[in-house]
Amino acid sequence: MSEEIEFLNYIYQNAQMGKESIGHILKNNDIGSIRDVLKEQREDYVKICNSAKSMIERRKKKAKDISVISQIMTYMSVKSNLSEDTSDSHIAEMLIKGSGMGIEQITKKIAEYKKVSKPVINIANRLLYLEERNIDNLKKFVQN
Repeated sequence: MSEEIEFLNYIYQNAQMGKESIGHILKNNDIGSIRDVLKEQREDYVKICNSAKSMIERRKKKAKDISVISQIMTYMSVKSNLSEDTSDSHIAEMLIKGSGMGIEQITKKIAEYKKVSKPVINIANRLLYLEERNIDNLKKFVQN
């Protein structure tokens, strides 16, 4: 598999994980004013998923979804984290941690995949920017 396909699949799966995680949170009816921010973030992840998938398909390959086990683990983690605390502050803290990990991972991948085309780097940078912006938008919900 080419480096570009590998990297695009990574971007696709990373954005898919963000989309899935937020989707599980949004299913909870006890969520407060953070709901609108989460809907916007989820839509941004959907756009990156669609862009990465389209770029993979233009290269005559099929995008690889995140594994069923990863999906189940994500669902269980979200469910567990929200079982006792559905406050906006707690949700923001959860997602800030996730986006922080996402920033670290995508930054490493950008450095690793130096030889990929500019459009692939651009979508990676869009994902990086999204994670950074997510953290900035969530900070206002965190309480001391």
